[in-house]
Amino acid sequence: MLNCKSLVRFAGCFCFILFCLYWFMLNPRLIVLVTEAALCLVFLLIFANDSIRISDNAKYLLLLLFFCLLMCFVFTPFSVPDEAHHFFSSYWLLDMLPGGHGVASDGFYVRSSDYDLYRNTDPYISGVNYNDLIKGLFSTTSNLKIEKFSEISYTFGSENIPAKIGSLVGLFLGLSLNLNSYLTFYLGRIGSIVVFVACSFFAFKTAPKGKCIIAFVSFLPMTLHLAASYSYDSGIIGYSLIVFSLLMKGFFSSDGHLDSRFIALVFLFSALLAPCKVIYSGIICLFLLIPLSKFKSKRDGKFFKIGLVFVMLTSVILFRTASIANLTAQSGQSVRGLETGTFYTLSDIIFHPCHSFKMLMATFDSLGDFYWLTTLGYSLGWFQKSLIMPTFLMLPYLFFGFMCLVGSASDDCYLAPKVAVAFVVAFLVAFAGAFVSMWIGWTFNTEELIMGVQGRYFLPALPVLMFGLRTAKVRCEANVCNLVLYGTCLANCIYIVRLISIAAL
Repeated sequence: MLNCKSLVRFAGCFCFILFCLYWFMLNPRLIVLVTEAALCLVFLLIFANDSIRISDNAKYLLLLLFFCLLMCFVFTPFSVPDEAHHFFSSYWLLDMLPGGHGVASDGFYVRSSDYDLYRNTDPYISGVNYNDLIKGLFSTTSNLKIEKFSEISYTFGSENIPAKIGSLVGLFLGLSLNLNSYLTFYLGRIGSIVVFVACSFFAFKTAPKGKCIIAFVSFLPMTLHLAASYSYDSGIIGYSLIVFSLLMKGFFSSDGHLDSRFIALVFLFSALLAPCKVIYSGIICLFLLIPLSKFKSKRDGKFFKIGLVFVMLTSVILFRTASIANLTAQSGQSVRGLETGTFYTLSDIIFHPCHSFKMLMATFDSLGDFYWLTTLGYSLGWFQKSLIMPTFLMLPYLFFGFMCLVGSASDDCYLAPKVAVAFVVAFLVAFAGAFVSMWIGWTFNTEELIMGVQGRYFLPALPVLMFGLRTAKVRCEANVCNLVLYGTCLANCIYIVRLISIAAL
């Protein structure tokens, strides 16, 4: 006799299969069929998770790895925003290592086959791209000739080196093994995935509370999209999740006093995160609010807090001083893509408050929906219009995000009111910093809207906002962590079926 729960699961699986059938009928290609078959299997396994006897940590790891790898191959080379910039910056960094090809004053050196891949690949995904991808992955030929690349210039201050470790290692392996351009390119992406998944898994496993928030942020389509690319946002989000998990351990650990391992981990990942984007330093400052009673002694607590400030400032000074100085001091003609003009300056913003206020409000009025939707991931790739998801498909993500804010028997911990406010303020600092940086670094002084701000800039700070807003006034007796984890994965299955069917046309 089927019970109500079994009927709901059967109905869900049946509806998803019909959904897959509809999109396959619109685009009956093998790549669509294979992707849908894999997603149907995952869909069924999620509904049958009660009978799968592995730990929740292992389920999280396997699901995250699956969706990251799927996103890696759904998006063809250079179809992720700014991926050409990030790919060749990895090349540039490898050229400067011992044994590299070296760099010149007017460029650096890359393999001709990799340069050809860049020149001949359309950043907008289509069925033609997938045909080339399949041929390229199995090609046995590769042009190992070296030529100079000078289309993009780089500086150490502009590249977030700590966040590119995965893609650097992957690209290095591909070049060392003389693999063809497609395999080399995807090996770099897979390296990025390995680092992101390792960071996310460590965060999920370490956090005593707030696991549902880590699951929610790490499985958002935008996060998966970035994790499976050369973007340094992959590393930044991974590090931020670890920092959040360490915050949870600092405030809610029941294992006794915080030990030297905890202090070392905080110092390490603060040093990695802070120079990547200074606007996220407010998240690191939240460690200063951990009570001294959590440490073995007040002396250890004071050492930790003073040392944290020193580590954070030192890493920023070493990696970001030049870029910050250039950003705040720039004047004259600036280049934005193919456009030239004069960007706003801090003086323009500060000394013309009325105009700044009007410009800020006009930006929120015109682009407010764009910000929250791109945080979730309704528009992936190069803002390809055909890939934009209907807003109603984003609503499940909002629901699961809301579930992270409610109390539950499995995660019944809350911050003191003043600390909760500080968590929200840390997010607002990152939010404001993103706007100011793009105001003075990407917006011409002839424009009336702040240009260049995207929802993905808020992802690293999203966990502290969500935990800061958590309330005990609304409760759910279910296991919220599993609800969010599996619910978000099911939403991703629906999302990717539609995405691959349209992208492969």
